[in-house]
Amino acid sequence: MKKLLTLATLVLTLATANAELAASHRASIEKLMTVLQVQKQFETSLVAGFESGLGTSSDQIKALPQEQQDKFHKAIKKVKETLLEMMSWEKMKPDLIEAYGKNFSEKEAADIIAHMETPTGQMLVSKQAAMVGDVMAMTQEKMKVIMPKVMQIMQEEMTK
Repeated sequence: MKKLLTLATLVLTLATANAELAASHRASIEKLMTVLQVQKQFETSLVAGFESGLGTSSDQIKALPQEQQDKFHKAIKKVKETLLEMMSWEKMKPDLIEAYGKNFSEKEAADIIAHMETPTGQMLVSKQAAMVGDVMAMTQEKMKVIMPKVMQIMQEEMTK
């Protein structure tokens, strides 16, 4: 029984150690993330996602009394600063490396890097990053139409 427990512990230890990325795999993932401009896209998406996720349009904010608008903007500024601090690139990068490493082998990362370093690959990356703002704006416009219906459903369900 003792030998079985020792063997199980050894297997678990090796499995955990094996879950970490090899240095060469980690290096290829970091290069992949650089070529794909993941940091820029992450930071842009984080801010844009926060802003679109507020669920309030500028029209709704403008309808508030000036004092409330000022308080709202001050609160949003503090929340945004907290979000950016707590989910900064430095804090998220290790987890993102692990996620990319789990989903792309070292060879896959090298193949993607080779393609993305071409002029066409870099054009794709730059246009994709620029599109984030457009997609967020479209989403926010759609949410203006959807949110009243969502609120109606929520109110109906909450009063049942």
